[in-house]
Amino acid sequence: MRIKASAASALSLALLVFAASPASATDGHFLHGVGAVNSAMGGAGVAYTGDLLGALNLNPAALHVGEGTRAALSFELFKADRTVSSTMPGMGSGSTQSKSEFVPVPAFGWATSLNDKVTVAFGGLGIGGFGVDYAQDNTNPVLGPRQMGGFGQVYSNFSLMKITPAIAFEATEKLQLGFALNIDWSSLAVDPFPAASPAFDPNTGTQMYSSATSADGAFGFGFQAGLLYKATDNFNVGLSYSSKTDFEDYEYNSTYANPNLANFGQARTMTFAMDAPAIYAGGIAYDSDKLVFTADAKYITYGSTDGFELSGFDATGAVQGFGWEDIWVYAAGLELEATDNVFLRAGWNYSENPIPDAMSLFNIPAPAIVQQHATFGFGFTPFENVQVDLGYYHVFENSISGPMFGPMGPIDGSDVSSKMTEDSFLMTFQFTPVS
Repeated sequence: MRIKASAASALSLALLVFAASPASATDGHFLHGVGAVNSAMGGAGVAYTGDLLGALNLNPAALHVGEGTRAALSFELFKADRTVSSTMPGMGSGSTQSKSEFVPVPAFGWATSLNDKVTVAFGGLGIGGFGVDYAQDNTNPVLGPRQMGGFGQVYSNFSLMKITPAIAFEATEKLQLGFALNIDWSSLAVDPFPAASPAFDPNTGTQMYSSATSADGAFGFGFQAGLLYKATDNFNVGLSYSSKTDFEDYEYNSTYANPNLANFGQARTMTFAMDAPAIYAGGIAYDSDKLVFTADAKYITYGSTDGFELSGFDATGAVQGFGWEDIWVYAAGLELEATDNVFLRAGWNYSENPIPDAMSLFNIPAPAIVQQHATFGFGFTPFENVQVDLGYYHVFENSISGPMFGPMGPIDGSDVSSKMTEDSFLMTFQFTPVS
């Protein structure tokens, strides 16, 4: 029995990728893994050749070479639970939970061998995002009414997608090289929008930020290069580099927000620059007849990336950026071939928190603070050339806490903290090999 993934199915899934809601990602603002196989193995896969979606995301050199045509369709349902709490002298303290729903995150990939030494591939991957939806809360100072100095409702919605044509080729019997273009697309909406100067009222001392809820999309461009060295028949070493992705600036049509000022309701245009950071990755994979072990380390360069590298207010009261730091990410996974048709998987992923405690206030819309991930999954082959993979992961609760800020800096006795946990379910259909 031969099953082919139709062009119509691939196109439909591609449209879903671009229409998808954001995930609150888990390694900084990236998902820890893509697809049920890679995700269930902790997101490790820089040196593992057994998963198409993982190779498209992590290392194009890890694509299968010389094995016909392969395709994979994946769907993830992701749910994050987020809470923000704050204390302000004279205003009390409170805690508010964000609205939380399951979010769909699709991905697809296709690869075909031109000959026994060259494979070309194409993927459309949902790879990250963040989002919160906090209602105004008069008992929580940071979410208090904007006329009283609070943020009021806080809403954010960020999606990050990667379109990646790739090629892998066998340079020698032991060495494979790979190259891919990263044609990324992102969408960002934020309310209030702190990256533009607020409307300051000298009579009341309040400053109100405009809204950027009309989401703007932006394309970004970069590349990924990698190598895979087959040290032995069972042991691989992989290295990859993803360049910084330079995005167009987000641009928003909005209005001035302070009803006490003469410019209230007048049109204004706001812009914000936010790129995706460069990533250095390395990994190993051991593949015996029945057992696969793979482990990775990644270094993500948030500290030198536009939109992430600065924080605090400028002279106009605008927030300059998220203030994130570079982070290390470590991942490991196991796959056991329990029978000829059943595969069991488990993994662990640890991500350093990119957000310093002192930057807690500036990251209420983007609480990418989780660190420990436990991952599980299994796969089975119901038909020849078809594999179904299921995955689940739980991200354990983590929190950060830091001061509120005023025009003169941190406010004594104040505090704002965020905490977060996540759960996700995945299903992937793999069609391989098809010739």
